[in-house]
Amino acid sequence: MKSTEKSKRYREKNREQLRLNAIKYREDNKEKIKERRQSKLSYYKKYKPDELKIKYKRNSLKKRYGITFEEYNEMFNKQEGKCGICKTPQIEIKKVFCVDHNHKTGKVRELLCQKCNVTLSYFENYDSKPYIEYLNKHKEKLN
Repeated sequence: MKSTEKSKRYREKNREQLRLNAIKYREDNKEKIKERRQSKLSYYKKYKPDELKIKYKRNSLKKRYGITFEEYNEMFNKQEGKCGICKTPQIEIKKVFCVDHNHKTGKVRELLCQKCNVTLSYFENYDSKPYIEYLNKHKEKLN
């Protein structure tokens, strides 16, 4: 019998005890674990900052919007690297696009530049009719 099979059976048989051991270890070694994490974080900040940014982006996308980094990139490519509203390319903006989503349902819509995302939030949260009327009232005649 292979050792990996033995290990697997052992873990299955002793799952609860192993879980309790892990909890106890984390409680008894909080400082040691904290130092190890800080050391690893310092290493990534100094030697692999791009990897760290991607890791944070991956975690943030999943946690906040329920999408993967790959799904974000698919949306970006589908939109041809342009804002979903103003169509400005991200290269011109020099900032990562915001993930536009419905705040009530959490459903992701498209990627937007920050300016369009903030503007859209005003239209979503307030009655937009007075703003549109105001703009129409002061619209300059082009002809």
